[in-house]
Amino acid sequence: MNDDDELMMGPIGPKTRRFTDRLEILTKLEGKCAMWERVARDNKERAEDFERAAQRIREGATAVTVGRTTYYLADDESTTRDETADESVS
Repeated sequence: MNDDDELMMGPIGPKTRRFTDRLEILTKLEGKCAMWERVARDNKERAEDFERAAQRIREGATAVTVGRTTYYLADDESTTRDETADESVS
């Protein structure tokens, strides 16, 4: 729980945050606004990355990487996920 979380009403109730002056609450709200704007930009960029990858597959690519994950068309259609790590598990 954050230091500025004053009260939690029930397990699913709303959080109540208390502020002592207008500048304090404005600073908090403007900070949250900036954070969510960054999240929205990041999500839009991520969606565009996936769309570009899908387009490369449509154009005939057999493998694409988005972030740290590589998606590829396997010659053997019997598996639908990367199972290379499973061999080391006993």
